[in-house]
Amino acid sequence: MYSLPIPCSPERQAVAKQLLKVLAVFGAVVATIDLLNGNHLGAAASALISVSILVVMFIAHTRASHALPLHFVIWLLLCMYLFGTVTHMPLHPEKAVWSTVFPFAFFYLAGLQTGLWLSVFSLASTIVAYLMYSWFGTSLQVTFYGFTQTVGAFILCSIFAYLYEKVRTQQEQLLKQSAQCDPLTGLLNRRGFETVSDSALQQAMCAQHPVAVLLIDLDSFKQINDTQGHDAGDLLLKEVSALLRSLTRSVDIISRWGGEEFVLLLHADLEGAKQLGEKIRSAIATHQFTNGARTASIGIAIHEQQEQLEETIKRADIAMYRAKKSGKNRVEILTR
Repeated sequence: MYSLPIPCSPERQAVAKQLLKVLAVFGAVVATIDLLNGNHLGAAASALISVSILVVMFIAHTRASHALPLHFVIWLLLCMYLFGTVTHMPLHPEKAVWSTVFPFAFFYLAGLQTGLWLSVFSLASTIVAYLMYSWFGTSLQVTFYGFTQTVGAFILCSIFAYLYEKVRTQQEQLLKQSAQCDPLTGLLNRRGFETVSDSALQQAMCAQHPVAVLLIDLDSFKQINDTQGHDAGDLLLKEVSALLRSLTRSVDIISRWGGEEFVLLLHADLEGAKQLGEKIRSAIATHQFTNGARTASIGIAIHEQQEQLEETIKRADIAMYRAKKSGKNRVEILTR
């Protein structure tokens, strides 16, 4: 299970925790009913499920293992299916009713890829178990027609669950993308930059790669809005964004920081960052924009060990203001 990809989103983790609580109560109720009916083995199994759930919830709470309940509930549901459906359905046809519930749980909790594997494995196990019962001459209470109806219902529910989860995942990605992208330029917004930069910074630190921050501010941008209108300002932002994309690598992170400011996060040392900064400054100064020539002031800061990224951005911001005060259309570097 741990080798298969399971998206441990906060929503799935929350559902897994609530589902475990329901299963714990359900197990206790079933254990009581089995005990009153003299089924001591069934009572012990249901009680063991409830106790196991409580132990897992306790471990996850004390050790802050947020993904543990999600992985455990997927394992538990698979075991419940194999025990309750595969081993009992040929002898107790009413057990077939529960089989159609599991595909929806598998796909939602485990995601598309792992959910598909779990559903296929569960279906194959059901068919193999039925054939083994038939080959060994066991007196089956379910007819072949009834069994095929159960298998057909399981396949149909699996298809519905797959399609639903696929559409839901696509819509979730679109919503996340729209929340993290600037609608005007198509670049990351500040929220998107913070989300992506955290992961990129951790990878760079693990690989011991230097990281630089460039803060780019378009000179006299307010004047464009005042004299030519906001449409002209929006067009300039779009053209600068396209220019920045053409000058940077795919691994570099570009964000519209707000207003006429842009932030770049790139894997580069001081010399590499300075060369790129000069390249961007020169490209903006010489580019033929639709509404006339423009310039930009750029501040550069190198991320230091044990430093928060916000501090690096602040130093780049200070360097950018130094470039403004020094006459604009300049690149300034601020070290610690």
